[in-house]
Amino acid sequence: MSKRKRASANAAPKIDLLTRLATWLGKRSRPLRIVLAALAALILTAVIALLLFSVFFRARADQIDVALANALLLGTAIIGAAFYWLGWRLMVGFEFSETPLQIGKAAALYVLFSALLALGALIWSLVSLAEAFSAP
Repeated sequence: MSKRKRASANAAPKIDLLTRLATWLGKRSRPLRIVLAALAALILTAVIALLLFSVFFRARADQIDVALANALLLGTAIIGAAFYWLGWRLMVGFEFSETPLQIGKAAALYVLFSALLALGALIWSLVSLAEAFSAP
């Protein structure tokens, strides 16, 4: 007969990545979470702005419509403010009670998504830069 192993009382349950990241974010100070929310909003807004301007402005400088450029800038600023509000809501909260906000998986997903998007934008920028320098 084979011996069965007893489950150790000290064995920790496996925790997924989002829960670990949410726990890590929850242990950070409030000012650091504010900076992280702002940085995530800035990254998301910058990527949207890069995509919009690369799609709409593949023309010469004299063919650019100024009204469209202003509308895109204003729309991007509004989207950036919305992303900052979302990050603030998820990572800082609007309560000033005795118990601090418990950071959840949504905040971890927000930070992880913005970090992955920043990495993708960096790779895209490096590829575009190499393409620009290699063009005859």
